[in-house]
Amino acid sequence: MEATSAAHFSSLPTLSQRLSQIRRRKKKTRDEMFSEIMEVTRNERAHLNDWKDMVAKYRKDASEREDRRDQREDRRDARDERWRQEDQRCRQEDQWWRDATLELLRDQTDILRRLVDLQEEQQGHRVPLQPLCNHPHHSPCSISSSPRRVRTRGGRLRAPAHSTPVASPIKRLSLH
Repeated sequence: MEATSAAHFSSLPTLSQRLSQIRRRKKKTRDEMFSEIMEVTRNERAHLNDWKDMVAKYRKDASEREDRRDQREDRRDARDERWRQEDQRCRQEDQWWRDATLELLRDQTDILRRLVDLQEEQQGHRVPLQPLCNHPHHSPCSISSSPRRVRTRGGRLRAPAHSTPVASPIKRLSLH
């Protein structure tokens, strides 16, 4: 048994051999760990680059969408501005026509007053005028719907020929 133990003991590595084995294992482990870290780092770097590419693509797409939205808003704003300008132009034109119409009505009223004053001077009495201000603004003036009177050379008024439906010569068709 002693011989077996001695043989067994002699097959054990010496201290220096044992230290050398441990160093080799440590170096191998360090190298493996370094390789593993490098591999993980490469993988992480690849994933990080993929992530950066994806974020950059998303930002680019978002920026393009925002640019398109801004362009649509700019076109809408320009269209609205054109409509506002057109509306303003139409309002100014309407106001100009209203002012011109009022000026024309004032001139016609002045002419009529002068004619009435002239007639009063010639005849010596005053003829009362009917005011037109009680007619609604949206309806046509009642003067145009009333029969017209034509002034003759003597100053008298007479109804014009064909001024009423009864007096107008319309040929009526008979279906009998």
